[in-house]
Amino acid sequence: MKKSRNITEVEQTPGVIAPELPTAPEQLVRSEPDRSRTPRPAKRYRYRFSPVIFGALLLGLALCIAGFALTTWFFANFLSGSDLSNVYEWLQYTLLYVASVGIGLFIVAVLLRSEYVLTDSALIVRLGFLRSRTPLEDIVSIHLFRGANKLVVYFDGIRNNYLVIVIKESLYNDFVHELTTRNEKIGFSFSTPEEEKEIRKKK
Repeated sequence: MKKSRNITEVEQTPGVIAPELPTAPEQLVRSEPDRSRTPRPAKRYRYRFSPVIFGALLLGLALCIAGFALTTWFFANFLSGSDLSNVYEWLQYTLLYVASVGIGLFIVAVLLRSEYVLTDSALIVRLGFLRSRTPLEDIVSIHLFRGANKLVVYFDGIRNNYLVIVIKESLYNDFVHELTTRNEKIGFSFSTPEEEKEIRKKK
């Protein structure tokens, strides 16, 4: 690799200029996107769950369905032969229904509505009903760890100043292109497995 100040020119991919990966928060430079450009449509990237997480979510959903069915069975028996004036029983079934339905809906929302949305002004992360928004001007660089196979976005600030982008590996290039096109001041860099191995040795 060739280095000039804090810029690295990668010989394997001619024309790709990438800033060195920042090692301290004070090296990060906040930038603003060019707002004079023609607006681009939002781009969406589905969140990629690991097999373990995906299995856990499906198991949780199955337990919610089983809980709902079991509660309905007991509730039917309660209506047919118990004291309907028992406030405790009504409260108990109400809480069981709310818990099974509420948790079940949340799991379904996580499975169906977990994604990253890139607009001309922000990076939006959705996880079910939860949502966070980060202005593009707060993003300073994006780095691809080829050894660990992780794509990481670095933000301006000290607390929680990075985010691992969990999407399909085949979409890494498209995500980087979309992000850096929407704000050309966002730097891109990558490290090889050998470089990452050397860094781990130094730690």
